[in-house]
Amino acid sequence: MSLITALPGSLSTLSAAFALVTAALAHLRARRAAQLAAGAALVEQPRRLRDYTLLRTTGPDGAPVHYTTTRPHGSVITHQIDGRPRDFELTDLPLGDGTYAAEPL
Repeated sequence: MSLITALPGSLSTLSAAFALVTAALAHLRARRAAQLAAGAALVEQPRRLRDYTLLRTTGPDGAPVHYTTTRPHGSVITHQIDGRPRDFELTDLPLGDGTYAAEPL
């Protein structure tokens, strides 16, 4: 087979492969951009100030101890109780008094 007769078939095969790779890369780029946009929307949500009741704690007056923060639920905070540091996990469980529960760890 001569080079002149094999050249058109090889060029069409390479052109088709190039078109497929270009389309696949464009699809992946668009998909990645959509994922980044969705992730940015989650990150950019404004934080709200929330009051938490530290469960199983009482202040000097006998009332439950409250903690106010903008941290999201799932965060762990350290609070001094009777002069000792104790860790609490913030939850998204609302209590009857309008605060959210912070569970001791």
